[in-house]
Amino acid sequence: MYNLHKLLWDIRKDPDLARRFLADPDAVLDSYGITGANRAAMRDLDFRAMYERGFNPYLIYFCAIQLKVDRAEYYARIRGEEVR
Repeated sequence: MYNLHKLLWDIRKDPDLARRFLADPDAVLDSYGITGANRAAMRDLDFRAMYERGFNPYLIYFCAIQLKVDRAEYYARIRGEEVR
């Protein structure tokens, strides 16, 4: 979980990393050693799954902002609503 939280923190603090993640999430996830269901949740930006898997809610939220996810969309996703 440490590597995952580090990635969320780093994305929040590093706009270049956020851009690289959006362009090629698998390369960034590989560099942080994130695998399995945690990797799928991050790759898909499945905020509800992240929360349910125990990701830090503060880090999820601020990572989403850095990745330019609209706040209304973020809240809809975290509630498990379909986003159009």
